[in-house]
Amino acid sequence: MNKKQLSGHIGNIDNQLVEQAEKIPNYRQIHNRKTIRRFATVAAAFVLMACSFCAGAFVFAHETVVEVPVEQEMVRLEEINLTLIFPDDWKGKYSIEKDGQNYIVYHTQTREDVNSGTGAFDGGVLFYIVCYEESMTPEQFVEKGYDFVPYQYLFSTSDKTYILCYPSDVQWNPDNPGQETEYLDMEAEIKNIKFVADNILLD
Repeated sequence: MNKKQLSGHIGNIDNQLVEQAEKIPNYRQIHNRKTIRRFATVAAAFVLMACSFCAGAFVFAHETVVEVPVEQEMVRLEEINLTLIFPDDWKGKYSIEKDGQNYIVYHTQTREDVNSGTGAFDGGVLFYIVCYEESMTPEQFVEKGYDFVPYQYLFSTSDKTYILCYPSDVQWNPDNPGQETEYLDMEAEIKNIKFVADNILLD
């Protein structure tokens, strides 16, 4: 091999070295890119956390607090498949009597006070639940002339109609103002009683 050929080979080697050197990765640049990516990821995570915190604070500030009611005062009338849900403050103040297929709901203290006199008058009646042995719409109930006392139509089934009737006379002792007040307070709350039949709530 002469000098010219050696020089040519050296030149080729130099060119190859240059080409290989150009293909060597720039590790500093790759490291810098990874660092930037990590920083961007961390920054994005912080932004998401901040947004989540703000959204949570906003929702919490506007959250509707639902109070779980205390155990409700209720009575189930098995024979007519009806549950009465009374106002909570009725607890211990009322009694129920069965009269045939009808039920009488009365204020216990008023009845006891009225009957402690002559015993001839069963006072304190708040309302009656009357069960008719036929299915009627509210219009049919009126047409048949059953609306002779103040009442509220509750519901009907395939063979029965249920009515809430109010007493038409004074049920307390007029000489006892305290008794009258408590009776009238309960009478005013009758509209708040809920009636449930076959899992259907009837206002």
